[in-house]
Amino acid sequence: MQSNRLLVERMNSIALNSTGLVLHSERPQKVLGDAYLKFQLDSKTAAVLLMKQVQEVHILPTNRLTPIPNMPACVMGLMSRRSRVLWVIDLAQMLKIQPLNALTQQYNVVILQPGVVSIGALVHRIDGMTWLQPEQIQPPPNHFPPGLVTHLKGCVLQEKEILLVLDAEAVMRSPLLHQP
Repeated sequence: MQSNRLLVERMNSIALNSTGLVLHSERPQKVLGDAYLKFQLDSKTAAVLLMKQVQEVHILPTNRLTPIPNMPACVMGLMSRRSRVLWVIDLAQMLKIQPLNALTQQYNVVILQPGVVSIGALVHRIDGMTWLQPEQIQPPPNHFPPGLVTHLKGCVLQEKEILLVLDAEAVMRSPLLHQP
């Protein structure tokens, strides 16, 4: 009888709306902020991208990347993913940070899709997800190189590191990717 009453109380706390079942709680949910993919551009540089601009993360064997001659150094080549061909860039090299190790057996690819066009961005390591409040994002310090700053929304100062908040749209608009 006690368990039936608890079940009825639990069922009364659930409401049906147009998107499905929603659990109503007594306490308001803590707002976590926006979801970001956290990764390492190189062994020392942490960065994040807004998850709304990330289509997926993929591990790509190096032999599945087709090099293209006469391209800027940051353009690593082409890859095929889900019946589509994507340009692949070394994101750290494009941002004038240390390029990826050429002797690696596989690449960590973040597929960016801030609009209708997608591009693969190679990164050193994927660290998972993090949530940031908009007020945590600050303008980048003055000592950052201008080539890097143009691709940033800002940075987040944390206890042990500075997170670069990259702008996927700015990466896609980079002059390096639009050279004749």
